[in-house]
Amino acid sequence: MRKKTTILLSSVIIGVLFSGVAYSASGIKLMVNGHLIQPEVPPQIIDGSTMVPIRAVSEALGANVQWNEAEQTVTVDQAGQASLQRQIELLQSALAPESADDAVNAWAKAVKSRNGAVQYALLGPELQSRTAKTYEELNWVTGVSSPWVDSYQVSSRADVEPGTAAYDVAFQLKTSTGNAGEGTVRVTVGKQDDKWKVMKLETTGGSDVLNGIVIVP
Repeated sequence: MRKKTTILLSSVIIGVLFSGVAYSASGIKLMVNGHLIQPEVPPQIIDGSTMVPIRAVSEALGANVQWNEAEQTVTVDQAGQASLQRQIELLQSALAPESADDAVNAWAKAVKSRNGAVQYALLGPELQSRTAKTYEELNWVTGVSSPWVDSYQVSSRADVEPGTAAYDVAFQLKTSTGNAGEGTVRVTVGKQDDKWKVMKLETTGGSDVLNGIVIVP
């Protein structure tokens, strides 16, 4: 079923407030994902609220807009987004680690390759909710080209309680001039829906050199 959003109209001017859309107070400019949009009906400030034409913004975001005159209703349809989200969920489920060792090693490997999307997929729901904004701001790439993680070592497993295990992962960093230090992260994994997820991340040493490479909420 396609995902639809219905917006009821109460006046001739169709306008809504959009988060993530930037405006300029003088001669209001409408920017969507960094691109200037010039709609037929310009944005307006009414009673202190910035109103923008819904069709211009929706279509700039890849959605279809339909107007039902009989019901006085505008329908914004972003069918592709729901399909893509479902695809991501199925891929994450299929690739989810089936053992505690697999989970921590997959996470450490993703840190080494700076792949924030994989790191995020391996996190439990609570950690995902606390770190999603940070990963998005980094464009899903953790760390920078220098220093980089040259290698890592995962300690032996220590069972914390039934269904939960903790590991210390030591990351060795390098730059073009040589060794750049080491940092250790305590990784606690737990079983959820028969899959293992990273439930807790704590820096236990060298947190300064790991800043930006390991996302610790």
